[in-house]
Amino acid sequence: MKFSQFPSNVKLRIICGFFDHAASMSVMPFMVLYIADELGKVTSGILLSVNVVFSLICNLCGGYFADRFSRKGQLVAGQLLFAMIMILMTLFIHPAINMPWIVSLLFMFTAISGAMIFPALEALIIDSTAEEMRKSVYVMSYWANNLATAIGTAIGGLFYKDHRVLLFMFIVLIMLVNTAIFQRYLIDPTVHKARKVVEAHWVRDLLSSYKVALKDTRFVVFTSAMIFVFSAEFALTNYIGVRLHNVFKPIDLFGIHVDGVRMMSILLIENTLLVVTITFLIAKLTEHRNQVYVLLMGTFLYTAGYGLAHHLTTWYLLMLVIFLATVGELMQTPIISVFQAKLMPEDKRASYIAFSSLGYSGAGLVASSGLIIGVVLNSIMMSLYVIIMGLIGMLLFYLAVHTRIFKQPIPE
Repeated sequence: MKFSQFPSNVKLRIICGFFDHAASMSVMPFMVLYIADELGKVTSGILLSVNVVFSLICNLCGGYFADRFSRKGQLVAGQLLFAMIMILMTLFIHPAINMPWIVSLLFMFTAISGAMIFPALEALIIDSTAEEMRKSVYVMSYWANNLATAIGTAIGGLFYKDHRVLLFMFIVLIMLVNTAIFQRYLIDPTVHKARKVVEAHWVRDLLSSYKVALKDTRFVVFTSAMIFVFSAEFALTNYIGVRLHNVFKPIDLFGIHVDGVRMMSILLIENTLLVVTITFLIAKLTEHRNQVYVLLMGTFLYTAGYGLAHHLTTWYLLMLVIFLATVGELMQTPIISVFQAKLMPEDKRASYIAFSSLGYSGAGLVASSGLIIGVVLNSIMMSLYVIIMGLIGMLLFYLAVHTRIFKQPIPE
């Protein structure tokens, strides 16, 4: 399905999301460096760990309110809140003021705006699309997000150090323009639905709402599979990056001196460039294949590639396994999104989307733990550990999308 055939909500999501994501990626990755430089690595590590938990709690609340109230209203409010936070960060990060503790606190508060935006927007997209078009939508959205990541990171690398304040002001402008566009043109298909009357306190109702998701065994198994599988890629900037920094022997590659840190950067650039250039080719090649088997094959290539990267130190072998991992990523990611949407009840989509964020948060925590486990295990054992985790994830995906062993049926 072509972009021109997508519903207007989807077009807005992809176009505005592209600029939002590029703007965020021009600053957010570098904020970790700012906090570490200003407050120290130990303090920054503690703050970032707290931020993971805080973000998860915010996401759960955001998903609940997006199901209870207007999704469009929550989305617009979240965009405005993010713009306000960025204005305050611009002020307190200015060299003449520079108050790192306040900046760090504001950085943590972006989790609140993100939790208001993400579940509401993703639920709106599912509400606005028929199942047969969702894979095309997710492929296009995935491609656009990765292109935005590459552009945003490049802009941040060029301007963050010397033109930080200007960069923050640019982000605020983009957020305000996108907010105005969403307010004017985004259609909320659920706005005329009768809202459920809840007599219980909202906290009790929130917990009962996610209790429904926890009882949905099939969806819990699917989310658990995401934790096992995605932790492999998240390790690239954790265990793999640290190991390359320590053991990679510097080489001259095409006239460029490449050490361990630069090798990790090359692998990240390779991953992004492959996503931008071959996403639609992989989608075309797998379009008429059995989607369950494409998912399983993609998961195998993904985890095997990143698993081997835990042990290899030869530059061309590292680039080869990251190529295989990226192909696997392109095979599995749109299908994971499609199956995830199928497994969500229509009246609780935002709550389920927020609950599924456990998959990413859990994967991040598992990947971070690899640094601790790596002290005990050697690189071969770490490689086997990651591959075994991936195989467990494959099995859980298979059980969740292809079997009838759960009480909850697979939606047709």
